[in-house]
This record gives sequence, C-alpha cells and structure tokens, in this order.
Amino acid sequence: MMQLKLCGPKVDPNASLRMDVALSDFLHSHCLPFSLAEDAKMLHLIQVARGLGPNYKPPSRDLIGTKYLDAIHENSYKEQTTALLSEAKIYGVTVFGDGATIKSVPLVNILAAGVNNPFALLDIVDCTKHCTLGGKKDARYLADIVKPLITKMESERDMHNRRCTGIVDLVFFDGASNVQNAGKILQAFNPRITVGHGAEHVVSLFFSDVYNKIPEFKKMSEFGKKVRNIFGSVRHIPKAIFETHSRQHNRGIYLGFIKPSECRMAGEHIGLLRLLRLKNALRSTIMSKEWIDLRIFNSDCAILMNAEFWKLLFVMCRALYAPMRVLRLSDQKTPAMDKLYYYVLQTDRMLPKYLDDAEKLSKNFLTSDNVFIMDRPSTAGLTSLTNDDNDGEDDDDDDYDIEAEDVVGGGEEEVDSDDDDR
Repeated sequence: MMQLKLCGPKVDPNASLRMDVALSDFLHSHCLPFSLAEDAKMLHLIQVARGLGPNYKPPSRDLIGTKYLDAIHENSYKEQTTALLSEAKIYGVTVFGDGATIKSVPLVNILAAGVNNPFALLDIVDCTKHCTLGGKKDARYLADIVKPLITKMESERDMHNRRCTGIVDLVFFDGASNVQNAGKILQAFNPRITVGHGAEHVVSLFFSDVYNKIPEFKKMSEFGKKVRNIFGSVRHIPKAIFETHSRQHNRGIYLGFIKPSECRMAGEHIGLLRLLRLKNALRSTIMSKEWIDLRIFNSDCAILMNAEFWKLLFVMCRALYAPMRVLRLSDQKTPAMDKLYYYVLQTDRMLPKYLDDAEKLSKNFLTSDNVFIMDRPSTAGLTSLTNDDNDGEDDDDDDYDIEAEDVVGGGEEEVDSDDDDR
C-alpha cells in the first residue's frame, strides 16, 4: 500500500517581508514615487504575478516598446472610442486640440469629448517631418490633420452597429489665427460644425492681461517672486528656517512656494494663492529667534509683517476666485458646462465688488516707501549676513529694522483667510 504525499511549493513565512523590502528597494533605486506602491495598477500587477510559474521571464524592453504597448494602445483606443460614440447620435461630439512643444519637438494634440467620455485622445501628431520640408503649421495643414480623424470617427459603428455619420458638431481651438482658420476650413468641409474659442484659453489670456497690464497686481506678483527667492530658493539658512516653520503649520508636511511658469495657465495667480496660504508660516519664521539673529532682509520682513499687505493680497485673490474656478474646470474629467455658466455669472458679480476694495487698499498700502522696499533686489538685504562681525556698524538695511513692539502692533489684525486654499 502506497502512502500518498501532499506536494506543493515550500511556504516561506518571511515572503511578505521579502516582497515589501524588494518593492521598497525598487521604488527607491529608480527614483519612483512611493505612492506607486498603493497604485491600482501595481496591485493588479501583484495579483497577476501570483499565478506565474517559476520559469517566467519578463519581456525585453524591445518587446515592451513594440508588441505589448501597441496591443495596449489598440485596446485602449477601442475602449475610448466606444465610450465616446455612445449616444453620440443624440448629443454629438466635440473635437478640440492645441499645439505643444516637448523637448523641441513640435506636436499637435487632437482630442474629442462626448456625453459619456469628456476626454478621448484621438492622436498626437509629430510635425517634425513637415517642418523639415519647410512647411508651417498653418490653417490648411492643421485642418488636414483633423479631417481624417473626423472621417474615421464617423465611419465607426456604435453599440447598435450603426454608422456614426454627422456626429461631430463642435470644434474648439484657442484664439490663434491659424487654428481658428483651420476651424473655418473644417466648417466648410462639414457645415454642421460650429467653431468656438476654448474657455480655458480665454481665461488664461485674461489672467495674463491682469498680471501684465494692471500695475498693482504686477507689483504684488513681483514681490511674491522675491519672497520665494528669499525663503524658498537657494539660500540655505533662510530656507531651512522657513521649512521648519512650514512643517509646524501644515501638520508636519513641508509646504513651499510655487514658481510661476509661462507654460502654466494663470501661473502668476497660483503663485500668489500659495503665498497667501503660507502667511502664518512666514510670520512665524520672521518672529523666530533664529531668524532675528541673522539680521537680514529686515525691510522685506517689515512688508510681510504688515497686516495691510495680507489684506490687499487676500482681496486680490478673492476678486479672481471665480475666473480661477473656470480655469480649473478644464482639469477635471466630468462635464461642467453648467458650472462654467455659473462661474461666468459669478465673475461678473464679484469682480466689480472686490476690485473696488483692492483699489482702496492698494492706495493705502502701495505708498512710495513700501513700493521702494518691494522693488529692491533681494540681494540688498544680505549686507548683515556678510558683516556679522561689523563691531556695531550700522547696516544698510537699518532704516527698515523691525522692533518687537512694531511687529506685535502690526500683526495683531488677522486677515479673514477662509478661502486661502482657493
């Protein structure tokens, strides 16, 4: 009589710990974000790996870049198209796009939106070959890019096996003449199409005009960049002190400044919103013994300890809250036309009210002395740091030194900042 034996893989009681260590080492070694360990696709990868045999070998980089990614692209495109064309015969489809330059490569992004898919990527066209032959991204060239995509969409069949002819009825581009003319060509190609100007681009131009043509907003933005240069840039001691106080005011998490970028819509305004949120951390830094002992940037600190400065900054940010919300609608993947209309109405209501308040506050705060301080280069406040042993000599910045009683007197009045995060 033979004895039956149960056979199976050897159980390693430390397998979970070994996996945790291997995953941590992988993320750290390749400079990947630690949050990747909680990503849904990472968890799916681990689930699939449980069914693999001992002889499995991962594919080479060549196979990943060709066979497998091509298959993933085709499958994803089919899913996106199916969702896009669902109920398209009733509600229609909107096509929109814009140019982009990534690492000096000229690209054109073409996307589409429908009632069941507000963000379907149709194509990313590399214009390098066209430019090499001396071509330009003119209206005809852009229209020739979009027309085949519209034809391809309308030749697809929906879930009822019906062709989706005539579903594209709206085209959105920015305000550049070449893309608007491309829209007119598409309109002639299909008279059903209406050409519009993208709301987010209109709002972006609005913010650009505000921070370039209104002196008060421009002045506050320039001073915000100066504050970032002092507390959040390459000066090690000021940044280290500020980082400590920033963590204290943000539950142990360092919250720094946001550098305005020309590539980011409303970048100047986003930078000021972050400056307003860092109000308490900045004032705490300035009042600390470590900062006072440095004896630097006294005039700039006097501005930051002035309650009128924060009042003006808050009112400026509050005045532009509604148009900022319009801009943020473009970041979400849910239909928001009703909210767009609401925030446009809110902009018409709020702008006159808060701009009047901002004008009054700016007249009181932006005096010649304060403007002189705000316009000084940040390096002007470093004299004290380079002359720590100056044997009692006056610093160049002494005219704007902060006394303890002045700081307390100027800082008692708080700014109502319930909308700081906005």
